Amino acid sequence: MSFESKSLYYSTETEVYVPYFDGNKNVEAYLEWETKVDKFFEKPQLDEFSKFSMATLSFQEYARSWWTQRETDVRIDRKLEVLNWDELKMCMRRKFVLPSYVRKKKLREEMKELVEK
Repeated sequence: MSFESKSLYYSTETEVYVPYFDGNKNVEAYLEWETKVDKFFEKPQLDEFSKFSMATLSFQEYARSWWTQRETDVRIDRKLEVLNWDELKMCMRRKFVLPSYVRKKKLREEMKELVEK
């Protein structure tokens, strides 16, 4: 299931649509989801706990299983608790963005800089 097909709706005085995330191991899909959620969370009425809660509620399929297991690990002291959206993003990047992707992206950027010089 693609995150584009569904979204979680939250409304106070403003409307916020959080796209679902299924954790399909596609790095680009994760980064696109993160960027979209960041934009939605620019709304000043949302506190950090609400952002965190909305993001975790948007998890489906593998992402939901991963998060449930991570919460279990926190309860039995194997992992540090995640308390806000920024911490969640760091945790998710460790899980869903492979180190090889980061290295390749950095190399591409360095090559681009060399070509431009």
